[in-house]
Amino acid sequence: MTKEDRDKLIRLISSPPAGSKIAAAKEFGADLTLLVSALELTPTERLERLADAQEFVRDWQAAMKTSAHD
Repeated sequence: MTKEDRDKLIRLISSPPAGSKIAAAKEFGADLTLLVSALELTPTERLERLADAQEFVRDWQAAMKTSAHD
């Protein structure tokens, strides 16, 4: 994503058109800046983050099982 593209996207999510899906998401409370952050990553970086999240969930689940048996 170019700096120009990022700036346009930031402007759009800061002041979305009334009645748009973006406006509805913003009103609902969605953090649209997370979308911008994700779009700045390469596909490989996105997959790496997904793999990290999956590892975290597996570790958390294992910890929960261990603590349930204590």
